[in-house]
Amino acid sequence: MFARSARVSEVFTGLTAASGGVCCLFDTGDGGPEQVCWLNGETTQEMVSGPRFPDRRALVATWPDPEE
Repeated sequence: MFARSARVSEVFTGLTAASGGVCCLFDTGDGGPEQVCWLNGETTQEMVSGPRFPDRRALVATWPDPEE
């Protein structure tokens, strides 16, 4: 129930946004794929190990370059 709660997701994405974070992952700890809740200023529900992000490297490649 905790993992499926929209309110829980809002709390973590809100904290990520407020701190200037580029990504928020939700990991249930059961060995399943992590859900991307926040990415580059937008909420999302993509999964790591999914079509858009086959692995963490693909996810990190979407982050803005802080040097630019």
